[in-house]
Amino acid sequence: MKGIIRSFFNRFGYDIVKTENWHLLRKELKNQVKVGNYEISMPGDNTLQNTYHLYPDFNGHLGRLAAVIAKKYPDMTVVDIGANVGDTIAIIKTLIDVPVIGIEGDDISYQYLEKNATQFSKVTTIKTFLGDKKHDQKVKFESKGSNTTIIPSDTGDTTISFKPLDEVLADEPYHSANIKLIKLDIEGFDTIVLRGAGEVIAKNQPVLFFEYNRDVMEHIGEDGLSTLLSFGRFGYNKIAFFDYMGRLLLVTTMQNTDEITYLHQYAIGKNNLLGYYDICLFHQQDDAVATDFLKGEEN
Repeated sequence: MKGIIRSFFNRFGYDIVKTENWHLLRKELKNQVKVGNYEISMPGDNTLQNTYHLYPDFNGHLGRLAAVIAKKYPDMTVVDIGANVGDTIAIIKTLIDVPVIGIEGDDISYQYLEKNATQFSKVTTIKTFLGDKKHDQKVKFESKGSNTTIIPSDTGDTTISFKPLDEVLADEPYHSANIKLIKLDIEGFDTIVLRGAGEVIAKNQPVLFFEYNRDVMEHIGEDGLSTLLSFGRFGYNKIAFFDYMGRLLLVTTMQNTDEITYLHQYAIGKNNLLGYYDICLFHQQDDAVATDFLKGEEN
């Protein structure tokens, strides 16, 4: 069959040549992708380019969330953890020009993040991997440079250093910033990193927006539920679940632990039709902010 297909293309002056490292060739390509009002440069193998092409409003709810928070806190700062190439920053900057701290550990993504950040005002980038505590860990990488997934492994061929967010933001000018939104998208490490951000969260009581991917979390040995439920003890009240395309699924309160647990249990395995959740947590002092934002997302 392969010979027949090749013969057919030969009639028109074409040939089929097997390329062993086609994925590496794609990585070398650079593409400009429209994200919000900005052109964002991405490596050729970054899956976000197709996502934004097919769904131009992908992650648009993050920009709308930042704009609503800024109504109450005009001096707010956003912390974008897992900033990738800067696409989330572009979405936020399209709607509201607030300071953003972009944090990314992957070498390739950070190079693009630095380049893309030059077109924005009031953006600071930090290259580091975050965890719940400061330590070195042997790891394996999956989808490096695109959706980098870190798998802790004693047999890993790479050792990386993790730092807690509390340490990274301990010095000026970060310490005095009024951090009112923390966004995380770090392939299963989201609840781990939140455990290392206790001081920042206690001081600023920000809105927390993070990915909750049970399949990846289980792959790296992270349960997540106890961390998620713990925020109810620290003054967080409203919790909103979004599907992976950013559509609002459910709004409840942290007191409804059974409901949250059921959603946690659903979001795993091949029969899970939603893939993963994005979760948004609001401190009780921002109940009105939550109502304002979520009312708009209902439509």
